[in-house]
Amino acid sequence: MLKKLFLSIVACLALGGCGDTIAGKVVAESAVGRFHDSLNSKRYDEVYSAASDDFRKAAAKGKALELFAAIDRKLGRSKRFTTTNWNVRTFNFVTTVVLVEDTTFERGKGTETFTFRVSGDKAVLVGYNINSLDMMTK
Repeated sequence: MLKKLFLSIVACLALGGCGDTIAGKVVAESAVGRFHDSLNSKRYDEVYSAASDDFRKAAAKGKALELFAAIDRKLGRSKRFTTTNWNVRTFNFVTTVVLVEDTTFERGKGTETFTFRVSGDKAVLVGYNINSLDMMTK
């Protein structure tokens, strides 16, 4: 009887963990869409202000806004993005989601890496990186 109870608890925890993983990924993917919408609308300040303190400490506001403007100037609006890799990790009750996106812009392509801190249905940007030969050569 005790063994069955133990196995039931382990199964519940395992399934709950999987649900958190998928839910975290879905919330982060929605945040990527909002990020692109904001950049497409040139609302760079909105992206920076909504990002985490860690993001703002790592990237001075002026430099972050310059990067966002350069993406728009060189690559144009984002048209579509596809998740090519993802990772969800929870440590000390903090869930971090990393998404790698192949993104097609009006005038080129790039690989974007987003790091979000996810809590419930809210994702806060912690890190952003773009690798794009098209952006560097234009």
